[in-house]
Amino acid sequence: MITQWTIFVIILVLNAVIAVIIAILLSRKHLAPGRNAMTWMLAGLAVWAFGYALNTTSSALEVKIFWLRIQNLGILTVPAFWFLFTVQYAQVDRWLNRNTGALFFIIPLISLVFIFSDRWFHLYYSSVRLFSENGGPLVIERGPFYLIAAIQAYLLNLTGTGILIWRFVYYRNIYRKQLLILVGAVLIPLVVNIFYQFAPRIIPSFSLSIDLTPISFTITAFLLSAGVFGLRLFDLIPIARHTVLEHIPEMVFVVDAHDRLLDANSVAQKMLGKSLDEIIGKDPLEVFSAWPQLINRFLTANETHAEIQISGDPPRTLDLNVSALYNQFNQLEGRVIVAHDVTERKWLENDLKYANEVLSNQLDEINKLRDELQEQAIRDSLTNAYNRRYLSEFLDKEVARAERENTPVTVVIMDMDNFKQFNDTYGHKCGDMILQAITRFLNDHSRRGDVVCRYGGEEFVILMPNATLETGFERAEMWRQDFSESSIEYEGMKLSATFSAGVATFPQHGATGDAILQAADKALYQSKDAGKNKVIQYGD
Repeated sequence: MITQWTIFVIILVLNAVIAVIIAILLSRKHLAPGRNAMTWMLAGLAVWAFGYALNTTSSALEVKIFWLRIQNLGILTVPAFWFLFTVQYAQVDRWLNRNTGALFFIIPLISLVFIFSDRWFHLYYSSVRLFSENGGPLVIERGPFYLIAAIQAYLLNLTGTGILIWRFVYYRNIYRKQLLILVGAVLIPLVVNIFYQFAPRIIPSFSLSIDLTPISFTITAFLLSAGVFGLRLFDLIPIARHTVLEHIPEMVFVVDAHDRLLDANSVAQKMLGKSLDEIIGKDPLEVFSAWPQLINRFLTANETHAEIQISGDPPRTLDLNVSALYNQFNQLEGRVIVAHDVTERKWLENDLKYANEVLSNQLDEINKLRDELQEQAIRDSLTNAYNRRYLSEFLDKEVARAERENTPVTVVIMDMDNFKQFNDTYGHKCGDMILQAITRFLNDHSRRGDVVCRYGGEEFVILMPNATLETGFERAEMWRQDFSESSIEYEGMKLSATFSAGVATFPQHGATGDAILQAADKALYQSKDAGKNKVIQYGD
């Protein structure tokens, strides 16, 4: 291939590489309107330029036709992706979905079917021939369907460009730079392609058989690079002022550095009861005369966040945010005041706070009652000792634990001696006092881990975890002696009482809680038969 084509091919490959790099970098940016369409468009440009380069460098006609087909993958799809990008970026795409978007690829798809088919190739390209014996791209003659595809491509390009020009006029200056870059990026190759397509027919002397459109994409690539990375094309999404300001549910005011009101949204106008003409350019002291609390806040600080109450019937509560606006020289240019009416929320918060306090008090009462009921369920009402139900549950648990840990559990059963005589002589009230006295005595003289239970009538059971038979017997004997030497006062009288007891131990005297209780009970009856006021170990 001669040198003149070498430069041409290098430029084409450079176009393809730049387009691929931009597409890859763009795909890594955050998702924004039109990003994906722009990425695919750049991929199409890369295929177009690369295919055209290999079309130019190849020598055999068959190979050139193959790369002509490949480059058309980009040629035919780029206009559709460009159009989709413009409608998405300009946010006029409410009608756009997968089905409607696919319609723009019908003609390109039919064209590609013709191009890749040997039988129908002539419907798109009536003929192809070598540019010269010394190399260069194929020279094509346009078939009937070529015109249809070209018309669609121009319509899509021009419509997309028109949308951007319309938005160019509509948007503020901050977005016009991005749109100017985009319009320039598409117009340059479009003009070059129009010249390539129609110049031979209009001005035969300017006839050109080489499509310079891919070459013009060098400028397009640099313009898109500047738009995407220099002017943050996809970081700044074009949104008109009213779209933002009028859809904010809060009151928004803008004041300049001299505290003159510059703007107010419809919510602010409604709350103030003033039109925009009555607000713009006015003194805040005049506009907010009915809201002195608001004036005090934003006139005394450039930035603040607070809740204020404004007068009214009823008074209203506003959540106020004042934000300062500075220019590039860090000079104050103005402030934005955002005020949200939170009156109903404050009412609701107060109602919820009161309801929470009521519920909290009720919950405390319920928990207290639950604890009391739980205690009543496991306590004897007369003596406040644990009852027989609790004894059964606790003993089974302690026996299971002792079996796992290979430790003893000792049970002492005691019965008041001659208890019936106290009831018969002094009445049942006296008997109740004696039962209460023995309960207090046992609670005061037992270990912290021991459990005192009223087994029934005048019988009591003391569970002693981790206590051996000898320890249980010694403590029961000590209780018997100390209690027999004490006195119980009743209506000015000092009464003495004694008890008999039986002692048994797990696992020495049984493998279950019931077995231990029965063994201790048998020992108790032995002590009764032996004359009462005695403590006997099971098996003695």
